[in-house]
Amino acid sequence: MNNQIKQVIGAAVLFVAMAMNVNAQNAAAPSWAAKAQKAIVSVITYDKDNQMLHSGTGFFVANGEAVADYSLFKEAYSAVVVSMDGQKSNVERILGADDTYSLVRFKVDSKKNESLEFSAANPSSEAMVFALSYSKDKIKTCPSATVSSTKTITDGCPYYTISQAFPEEYMGAPVFNNKGQLIGTVQPSVGSNGYVLGQQFIKSLVIKPIASKVNSIALNNIHIKKGLPDNPEEALVYLYIKSRSADNDTYLDILDLFISTYPDNAEGYYRRATPYTDLHRFDEADNDLQTFLKLSKDKAYAKSKIADAIYTKLVYQPTPEYEKWNYDVALQYINDALAEQADNLDYKLLKTQILMSKKDYASALELYTEINNSTDRSPATLYAECLARQGMGDSLSVQVELLDSAIAMFGTPMPAEAANYVMFRGKLYASAGRYRDAVTDYNQYCYLNNNKVSDAFYYDRSQLELQGKMYQQSLDDLNTAISLAPRQPLYYIEKGALLIRVNELDECITTLKQALQLSPNSPDAYRMLGYAQVQKGDKVEGRKNLDKAVSLGDESAKEVIEKYIK
Repeated sequence: MNNQIKQVIGAAVLFVAMAMNVNAQNAAAPSWAAKAQKAIVSVITYDKDNQMLHSGTGFFVANGEAVADYSLFKEAYSAVVVSMDGQKSNVERILGADDTYSLVRFKVDSKKNESLEFSAANPSSEAMVFALSYSKDKIKTCPSATVSSTKTITDGCPYYTISQAFPEEYMGAPVFNNKGQLIGTVQPSVGSNGYVLGQQFIKSLVIKPIASKVNSIALNNIHIKKGLPDNPEEALVYLYIKSRSADNDTYLDILDLFISTYPDNAEGYYRRATPYTDLHRFDEADNDLQTFLKLSKDKAYAKSKIADAIYTKLVYQPTPEYEKWNYDVALQYINDALAEQADNLDYKLLKTQILMSKKDYASALELYTEINNSTDRSPATLYAECLARQGMGDSLSVQVELLDSAIAMFGTPMPAEAANYVMFRGKLYASAGRYRDAVTDYNQYCYLNNNKVSDAFYYDRSQLELQGKMYQQSLDDLNTAISLAPRQPLYYIEKGALLIRVNELDECITTLKQALQLSPNSPDAYRMLGYAQVQKGDKVEGRKNLDKAVSLGDESAKEVIEKYIK
């Protein structure tokens, strides 16, 4: 056989092989396709202006739950599915999404639908698989291929390489074995190879209570309402996280879903009362708290939580008032809780907080004294007793003694937690005129905070040092405050006043001119600048600045003029 004949025969063989492959990809639809087609829908997504975004194929995997390609939903604000008989259903919630393998699970508002049957076994090598896409007409042909190889990905889910790439419009469409059972979904092709994501991956498409960054981004890129984790315990964790990040409307929507899903779970009603209160929907909040109490097995705990909810509203949202809630009502709930669990420290502490807010310092002090004479004593309770005694008008020495005891309980070296106690004691010392003792506590506070304090702290400490005649320390703190907040005129003015006191007139003049650059209408700066210039012998410029201070309403400047110039 010559080479020309060989080439002709070879070309003919190749043509036949290609024809066989084409026929394999476009084979007649299997007998089970008509049944499977009932579960396959068209998915249409819309943007925020209700303009169509994408359309593609989806399929039902359970009653009211369907799956589709993730790219259809990215940046979507709404979506509908259309069955082969033209029935439309709205997409209500996203139940899970994955951008890496481009799949999303969602819930629709249909009452009943056909669902695909999942294969219990993975297809073997060389097994024939078929893909179906949405069609309103009976499917007569469908693409097919054979399994070339299988690997595993997340949680052992299979990922198949197939002999032929399915057409691009089949992205996310269901793939079946020869029995019509779902084995996976169409994935993007690479070259001539096609890929199928195993149906096991669908089970991983859930809302997680604590989502990874990747999953959070995938979900956040879809602007349709989200579902809940699959069990109440995880759902409650999810609610807690959302309470810290979501706006009230979004959080309320999730709470409504939780309560409709788990109507006998008391916690949902308690949590919903908070955004209701924030939105001034007080009757609804009160109704939810009563339902929470009714459903709770631990009545004492429920009463304490209601007391806390009322107390929180009264302290942090005093207006508008709600006639059903006041401190006496909160006190009644916590007293009822204590009647059932008299030794519960949390309940006792909440009661003292309510009493303090009610300004019933005597009753609060009685309870704090009881706690601090027991093993429940702590720095926090000693500090609280100090506040109660302050409210009662007790002496400074009694208050300081309590703070000394509170600080001593931290031991040495003191932890950062003790810093606020030390600062409070420093303020007590300052109020009593014990400025050097106050400075000592301020120094300790600064140390406990690793010197990470604000310009306001340095300014406050400088004023205590000034009162304690610690002039150099005061000047150092003012310089530090200025370095941290160089555009705060008050710091320059206070520094100028201190420099006058220590007779550093040249630096004083420079400092006060800087103050006037920041605050051109400061009478204090003009008065002190004029005085410093007069003291330096420059009565002409001094008089100009003193006159300016007078024109700005500074009466003290007149006295300076009369005493040092006239």
